[in-house]
Amino acid sequence: MPPKKQITAVQIVEKAFEMVRQEGYDSITARKLAQALNCSTQPIYQSFADMNGLKLALTCKAQEWMMEFISMNGEADLPAELSRILGYVQFASTEKYLFQLIFASGGENRGADQPFMPKETGIDLNMIIYAHGIVMMMAYNTLPMPWDTVKGMIVKAYDSFTRSDQ
Repeated sequence: MPPKKQITAVQIVEKAFEMVRQEGYDSITARKLAQALNCSTQPIYQSFADMNGLKLALTCKAQEWMMEFISMNGEADLPAELSRILGYVQFASTEKYLFQLIFASGGENRGADQPFMPKETGIDLNMIIYAHGIVMMMAYNTLPMPWDTVKGMIVKAYDSFTRSDQ
């Protein structure tokens, strides 16, 4: 009977997820992850064929966390779609490395069954495009504004887009 696995795929993904949140995906190597898990690289490669397999699992976990974050950071006094877009921008601002993991690679980290489309978020495509502009400016520190100002801009855009849809 083979020995029981000491380090599971779930544990590997959890540890890698913590590391991505702190350092970004590009800083993770199998050796560095193994060191953080206090093991050899063998359990990593037994659980994932290669680092791309791990990256896909991390991206799925990051997407799940993003959706949970958006739900938890909603504002009940605002329309649901507007609340979600604000949560989305807050996620990008708060969880920059996870946001980069999800979006910076042009979708190559998501499997065919894991698309990220506006209908999944319940957010209008116009608002996603507008929010991405804000997110990118925030990411590169070219939008040095307090959150209340950014929020006001998003609310104004939302009002404009919803008026034009009618």
